[in-house]
Amino acid sequence: MVNENSNSASGEQQTNQSQRKDKAHKCQQCHKSFDYPSNLKQHQLVHTGDRPHKCTECSKSYTQLGHLKTHQMVHTGILPHKCTNCSKVFKTKKELKTHQLVHTGVRLHKCTVCSKSFKLIGHLKTHQLVHTSVRAHKCIVCSKSFTHLWNLKTHQKVHSNSRSFQCTICQQTFKHKHAIKKHLQAKHSQ
Repeated sequence: MVNENSNSASGEQQTNQSQRKDKAHKCQQCHKSFDYPSNLKQHQLVHTGDRPHKCTECSKSYTQLGHLKTHQMVHTGILPHKCTNCSKVFKTKKELKTHQLVHTGVRLHKCTVCSKSFKLIGHLKTHQLVHTSVRAHKCIVCSKSFTHLWNLKTHQKVHSNSRSFQCTICQQTFKHKHAIKKHLQAKHSQ
């Protein structure tokens, strides 16, 4: 009876060891390791810049065939992944899964500074800039700098005469979308 248990335990150890097997195929340039030589070969294209999979419709090329096939959907218009909640369609499963967070309300990505949470990691990273002094987007006219590119683009309208928002009721024009909304509420709401 004791032998059966010890055999069972050693069998579990062997299984666990094989699951934790070292990745034997190592990239000589960045030392990243892979389970299979084919994965290493695919990875090495990152270092060579070789993009063997070329789109026949445009000039784009890719390191992986799967990436090319996903890209080619741009030319065919095929969007095979459909949301069951709202019927929006997407090129990839990843885009669909990201979209579906809209319906769940789940916000997995939390700011460690202010605890605000976000559905997408990219939105969290953009938000986190408000907690730093980094203002990478600088106005070439007045040198004022901004945390986000969209803030700079909004600001740059100050320096132009462009008034691209027009009231459909009185034809008055505005530089900013928020200004026309305010105008509509103040002048034309019933």
